Amino acid sequence: MIVVYTDPLLLDFVKVCINMPQDEREQLEAFTGEKYDIDRAAVGNWSVAGPKWVIKSDDEPICIGGFVPQRPGVYRDFMLTTAEAWKHWFAVTRIARRAMDSMLTSKTAHRLECICPSARLEKRPEVARWYEVLDYHREGTLFGYCASGADAVMHSRVRH
Repeated sequence: MIVVYTDPLLLDFVKVCINMPQDEREQLEAFTGEKYDIDRAAVGNWSVAGPKWVIKSDDEPICIGGFVPQRPGVYRDFMLTTAEAWKHWFAVTRIARRAMDSMLTSKTAHRLECICPSARLEKRPEVARWYEVLDYHREGTLFGYCASGADAVMHSRVRH
């Protein structure tokens, strides 16, 4: 059974980070410029400001997401997953979409952002298609955004 909680524990973050797929580990490395470290990824994401949630299957965390405030009304998303999360892609997508809808309709946010390394989108075009399902719109390339100087892509969803 899939259940979502709005109060993830640090232990939930650690469990998800232990089981994170390689391409997501590489994404964190691209943004930080440092080798992936389970503890640093777990504690770093757990400690950021903003709303967070954990999705559990049979009481085990499979996905954690949240929104980090960038400035008033603007939040950047994050999502840490496991392979198990994508076995439940429909439920995960529905939960993520509802969280986004809530952020916008409650007027907590007028803009939600998502940044992804260009290389990840090239290797995994299904990620770009998933962003479309979440109603994110590709805004453009952020040249040299990653720690290595590699490009990234900005997606956003705004309240109309």
